[in-house]
Amino acid sequence: MSDARRAVGVRLQKEEPGADVTTGKIIIWHDSKGFGWVECGGERLFFHSREFVGVRGKLAVGEELRFVRGVDLKGRPCAKIPVGAAAGRVSGKDWLLLALLLVLPGMGLSRVPVAWWWPLVQVLALSAATYRLYAYDKQQAQKGGWRVPETSLHLAEIAGGWPGAFLAQRRFRHKCSKGAYLAIFWCIIMLHQVAGLDLFLDNYLGKELWQMMGEGSVFGR
Repeated sequence: MSDARRAVGVRLQKEEPGADVTTGKIIIWHDSKGFGWVECGGERLFFHSREFVGVRGKLAVGEELRFVRGVDLKGRPCAKIPVGAAAGRVSGKDWLLLALLLVLPGMGLSRVPVAWWWPLVQVLALSAATYRLYAYDKQQAQKGGWRVPETSLHLAEIAGGWPGAFLAQRRFRHKCSKGAYLAIFWCIIMLHQVAGLDLFLDNYLGKELWQMMGEGSVFGR
């Protein structure tokens, strides 16, 4: 058994009971483009590598792949990773980037006149809730069920759950390839960076902006 096949088998140990898991053989594979077709029972299904992130070794023609039948964004049948199976991994670079992004918000929260552990508990709770929203939306996407509105995901991020969203995007490989969505997501992160810096500076930035607005300089008056 190849490394790719063994890795797929490991990743499918957490399948949901009753999931219609099928085994097929890869008949077409475009490595440079990251997609191909798998055949099972005379049926050919399209699949994309992002649905099988974490497979060790390269997928290749002739390899067996375990999957469930799903639909893509256009409603066409395709092969997807079984619901409940693990997806990608959060790399060391991702953890480092997240730690850096938490510096300014952490500095700002340190100036809030409450017990030090209270903001930490809030961030952890909101991040966990947002992470679960992403996980649920990913499962619904795989099953073709009702999805979590993107507005709801963004609201959870704005509320303080953006660290959970950051990890979920990488863990589930979800909402990480849609440019418009990511643009809003990173704007939310930058908003938290600015807010954290402003809190640390005792609202210096906010006071300056308010003063500029009061003087009419912002509007050119």
